[in-house]
Amino acid sequence: METYYITTAIPYVNAAPHIGHALEFVQTDVVARYQRLRNKDVALVTGADENSLKNVHAAEKQGITPIELCDRNSAIFKKMANDIGLSFTSFRRTSDKEKHWPGPQKLWKLCNEGGDIYRKKYRGLYCVGCESFYEKEELSNGLCPEHNKEPEEIEEENYFFRLSRYQEKLEELIETDQLKILPETRKNEVLAFIRGGLKDFSISRSVTRAKDWGVPVPGDDSQIQYVWVDALSTYLTGIGYGTDDELFNKYWPADVHVIGKGILRFHAVYWPAILLSGGVKLPKTIFVHGYITVEGQKMSKSLGNIVDPFFLIEKYGVDPVRYCLLSEIHTFQDGDFSEKSLIEKNNNELIANLGNLVNRTLVFIKNNFDGKIPQIKELTEEDLIFAERQKELVAKIEEQLEKLEIRDGINLIVGRYAKNANRYFQDNKPWELVKTDKERAGTVMGILTNQVKNLGIMIEPYLPGTGNRIFQQLNLDVSEKAWSEIGKSMLAGHEIGMPKPLFAKIEHHKEAGVSVKEHAKFSDLDLEIGEILSVENHPDAEKLFIEKVRMGDGERQIVSGLVGHYFPENLAGKKVVIVKNLKPARLRGVESQGMLLAAEGREKAPTGEMEKDVVEVIFPEKSNVGDKVQLKGEKSMPKNMVTIEDFGKLRITVENFMVTCEGKELATESEELSTRNVKTGVVK
Repeated sequence: METYYITTAIPYVNAAPHIGHALEFVQTDVVARYQRLRNKDVALVTGADENSLKNVHAAEKQGITPIELCDRNSAIFKKMANDIGLSFTSFRRTSDKEKHWPGPQKLWKLCNEGGDIYRKKYRGLYCVGCESFYEKEELSNGLCPEHNKEPEEIEEENYFFRLSRYQEKLEELIETDQLKILPETRKNEVLAFIRGGLKDFSISRSVTRAKDWGVPVPGDDSQIQYVWVDALSTYLTGIGYGTDDELFNKYWPADVHVIGKGILRFHAVYWPAILLSGGVKLPKTIFVHGYITVEGQKMSKSLGNIVDPFFLIEKYGVDPVRYCLLSEIHTFQDGDFSEKSLIEKNNNELIANLGNLVNRTLVFIKNNFDGKIPQIKELTEEDLIFAERQKELVAKIEEQLEKLEIRDGINLIVGRYAKNANRYFQDNKPWELVKTDKERAGTVMGILTNQVKNLGIMIEPYLPGTGNRIFQQLNLDVSEKAWSEIGKSMLAGHEIGMPKPLFAKIEHHKEAGVSVKEHAKFSDLDLEIGEILSVENHPDAEKLFIEKVRMGDGERQIVSGLVGHYFPENLAGKKVVIVKNLKPARLRGVESQGMLLAAEGREKAPTGEMEKDVVEVIFPEKSNVGDKVQLKGEKSMPKNMVTIEDFGKLRITVENFMVTCEGKELATESEELSTRNVKTGVVK
């Protein structure tokens, strides 16, 4: 039996899982379930990255030990994996001394024997969030490009890996797709990084700085393995590396690593180099997805828009959540999620196309053919054309799944295949035929029943619960689903089960995240220039500031998520733009009476080779406190409060350093609003 091995990234468990983790889990699951339908023996490994400094810091803040934090949070991640339907075969925790530690220690020894590990003193800039050292030229305005925080300067003696030795080999492997990186843009990004010159990197931390938490370096009790060496080894230990050679040899090399774009370098540069050094075969493909925004805005604690997957699953059910993530979010790019979109997709696509077809077909057979599949007799030219078109669609769906174009596949299944079958039902009008030509009605319904069966198979990777319910209603054994059965006719006379609606309609209501205002306009906003008088850290949120701001009519308190982007002294005394009529909200127990505007975008790093994330507060220089911000040449007099959802419906952008909305520049009477570093981006 042919094997197939796929992995998710191994997430840090310093905080609870969010919707981005759910996206990666369901994308990985689609591929795994599809390959199982192709009769392959599939291993899917996920787990918890526990041996990180971030987890140590998180535990210290909560007054508990690292293992207590990891036990608790790893259980939450495992529950989320189960609840979202991730069909994993192994959940590997990196704190597991029996099943995990032997693997990274074995790999370390092999790399050391190959002459690729040496020890030296080192001073560098370290981002705890990334668990990575950075060169100055890699920073964006002195900040980590991923977390927008200033890194610490660290000096200590560590072990280093000779990454520079593998520059030419890595470039060759990636350029020729022997190590395939999807999409092409990410492949080009990695090649640009490699061609810029690879430097050896630190692969251990002192026991003192690591707080004696992690996998020990073989033969040196004073050092702990660098978390990325340890965590990446999970892809090996999840299938027995270091503990079960037979199991490991059965599944390795991995067919696909599924990861987010923020950890591309570790997987596409460091990891293959370490494997080459250790004499271990390389994975075949690295699948890189983007990030999720929420109603047009990056997920942020300060905005209160972190989406909890447990809440969504409990509220709407797992299949509507999976469907929205898989059909709405581009497979390889950043994409937007909203509860409104989930509701609309459930009602307008799942119910209207898929659910309607299955229910009307099976109910009709139950009512008119004694619940037994009628015999397909003489086929018309229209029947043959319909069958051929559907067959062509199946081939396209299969092609998309083989290419890992997950979103395109589901949209073909629901938006084309099921929709075509519904149209065939409607065009043939079996409710009329059954009165005048029951044999022809039987042929139509026999064809449609087989379309339903095909859908029950094709939808399985995406919506396994739905696929099982379709097979149960057809009175078929769910364990016998196979991709090879698509297109094969069910036997006439087979008795179906009891038809039931597959999906329930979700009513639109305010609590579902659908704002009362469906079409927010710039004129709804009251934007005013204020001056920051003081800046303090939020007592209960490490990423939030509390600012006192002088406005035209007095002082206000604003809570913003600018920790890591600015120091308090860089904000105090500055003039800023405040959304004055934003409905007050309590953020971690502190009231925020408005919102401070900042731009988020991308700029070229000094090397000119890789783009970096930039967050920049809009600082008007010529305006006075109390001045209003308008669309250039227009006047607006907002009367009502707006919600964060209303604001999210607006598209305020930065175009060539100028702040714009609705095609016009934003300005006060004294100046046009602009940025210094963000050339193109969005304002939030």
